Amino acid sequence: MFNEIIFRSQKFNFQGIEIPEFQLEKGKLIRLCIPNFDENGKSLVHQFRYDLLSYLAKNIPNAKLTTDFQENKVISVLNPITVESYITKNLDVNKNEAIRIAKHLQIKPKKKVKNLIFGQQKALMIKCDFEKYTTLLFDYYGIDAVTFKNLDALVSKEIKRGKSGIVLDRLEFSSNKEINQNIIQIK
Repeated sequence: MFNEIIFRSQKFNFQGIEIPEFQLEKGKLIRLCIPNFDENGKSLVHQFRYDLLSYLAKNIPNAKLTTDFQENKVISVLNPITVESYITKNLDVNKNEAIRIAKHLQIKPKKKVKNLIFGQQKALMIKCDFEKYTTLLFDYYGIDAVTFKNLDALVSKEIKRGKSGIVLDRLEFSSNKEINQNIIQIK
């Protein structure tokens, strides 16, 4: 449908892990499935995923690295940000649009972002970034099965709208076949 190539990567080794050759196209999502540990038993979950996504962000033009929610500790205690305020601030939209986006995510607009479950926070960050950027880099680490289903549906809708991305996922959660033909799984 789109076939516009955004980024082409040759096979490369990143911190001892072989990353296969891949091509990211407009309207496609690369689901890069990574094992939890390298051959020496070193964890590939925390710092590795951030390092790999940062590396890709440096090499893919105009790609946005979506990070986990962080709020200043003092502000978090004194005046924590609501979902509505987060959306309004980050997307420069009015209150009604912020409420519409929150409802689309099935999150109450007045709820404090710091009180959302981790998967809802991640969905909020990804949705806001997809509203502003066409290519995202993010991960599915730390998300429970129910939230994953909702987040995966949200991402699939964005991909169908012509957005693109690379998501890191845990190898043990990979499936034999993707349901969405616009998602390319690489193991």
